[in-house]
Amino acid sequence: MKIAFGITGGISIYKIPSLIRMLVNDGHEVKVVMTENAARLVNPLVFKVVSGNDVYMRDFSRNYPLAHIDLGDWCDEFVIAPLTANTLSKIVSGIADNLLTSAFIACDKKKILFPSMNVKMYESKVTQENIRRAKSYGWTVVEPDTGELACGYSGKGRLPSVEKIFGIITRNVNEPLKGKKFIVTAGSSIERIDPVRYISNFSSGKMGVEIAKYLYRMGADVLLVCGRVSVSLPEYIDTISVESTSEMLDVLEKKLKDFDGLYMAAAPVDFMPEEISKSKIKKADKLNIGLIKTPDILGRLKILYPDKFYVGFALETDDPFENAVSKLKNKGLDFIALNVVTDDFNPMGSDENSVTIISKDGIRKEIVKQKKDVVAAWIVSNTLGLCEK
Repeated sequence: MKIAFGITGGISIYKIPSLIRMLVNDGHEVKVVMTENAARLVNPLVFKVVSGNDVYMRDFSRNYPLAHIDLGDWCDEFVIAPLTANTLSKIVSGIADNLLTSAFIACDKKKILFPSMNVKMYESKVTQENIRRAKSYGWTVVEPDTGELACGYSGKGRLPSVEKIFGIITRNVNEPLKGKKFIVTAGSSIERIDPVRYISNFSSGKMGVEIAKYLYRMGADVLLVCGRVSVSLPEYIDTISVESTSEMLDVLEKKLKDFDGLYMAAAPVDFMPEEISKSKIKKADKLNIGLIKTPDILGRLKILYPDKFYVGFALETDDPFENAVSKLKNKGLDFIALNVVTDDFNPMGSDENSVTIISKDGIRKEIVKQKKDVVAAWIVSNTLGLCEK
C-alpha cells in the first residue's frame, strides 16, 4: 500500500518513527508530509531515514513543485497522525495554507485522522464540531485514548498505541468485507479442578487471532472471544476474555445475534470435573476425578441462530476426514477446517498449520504447512469467496 503520512506538531509525534518503520517492514511505501511545527519537534531527517523517502514540507519546492497534487495522485490513502486541533480546523474548513493541508484537501483517496491534543482542547465544542464535520465528509476519525497526557492533565486526548494505529491504517483500502460482522474465538478454555489446578489443552490461540486480524484487515467488524492464549491480542480489535467453555457459550449466545457469522477457531475443553473442590486437593498416590462433558457450543448456537454463517474447526488424530465430515453435518456448519495431528507435526502451539477446508457441499481444499497468518488469509478467502473477487 502507498501511504501519504501527514505529521503535525503534537507532542505524541515521538511515536511516529516506530510506526513508519513498522509500515515499511510490512511492505508498505510511506511518504511523509510535515508541518513546520512538527519539524521543530522531530528532525525531518529521522522520517527520511525510517521511510526511505524524502520528506515533504514546503509548497512549490524546486524538487517537488507540484507535491500538493502529486502526493494525492500517488497514494492509496492519506493519514494524519498526530492531528492537532489547529490542522483539524483548517482541513474541515478547506484552508490550504501549507503543503500538508493543500495535499490533504487535493487528495481524493481514503483518509484517516488521528486527533491528539489536550483533553480540554479535544472536548471543546469547536473541536467536536470539527470532528463531526470531518466524519460527514466520509473521512475516518479515530478517537484518541484516555489516560495521562504530556501536559499533566488526564483524560481523552492520547494518541493510540503504535500497534493500534498500524492495524487501522493497514486495512485493505477497498474493504471487501465492509458492512460484515464476525465473531472469532481463539485459545483454549479452562475447567477448574480446585483453586490452583485446571484442565486445559495446548491451544495457543494463534490461529484464531490471525483469522480475526485478517477479517479486520479486509474491512469487517470483528469481535474476538478468547480463552487462555499465549499470543498478544491486537489492540485494534474488540476482545472479550473468558475462562470456561460455559462462559464462552454464554458470551456467544448473547453476542451472535448482532453478527453475520462465527469462526469457531477456539479449542474448548471437552470435559470438566463433576465438582470443583473448594480447597486445594492434597497430593496422593492415586486420585480419581469424575468428568462430564462440557456444553456443545456450536450445537447450541446453531439451534439458537440457525441462519448464521458458521465455520467450525476440528483437530483429529484418527479417521480425521470421517470425523470432520461428521462434525460438519451433525452441527449444520457451512465449512469445517480440519487439522490433523501426526507424529511429525502438531499445529497446537506451532507458528505453522496445515488445513483442509470441507464445505457443506463436500468440496475440499487444502493448504500445507504455512505460517498461520498465511493460513488465516487462505481460510477466510476460501470460506467467504474473496479469492474469486
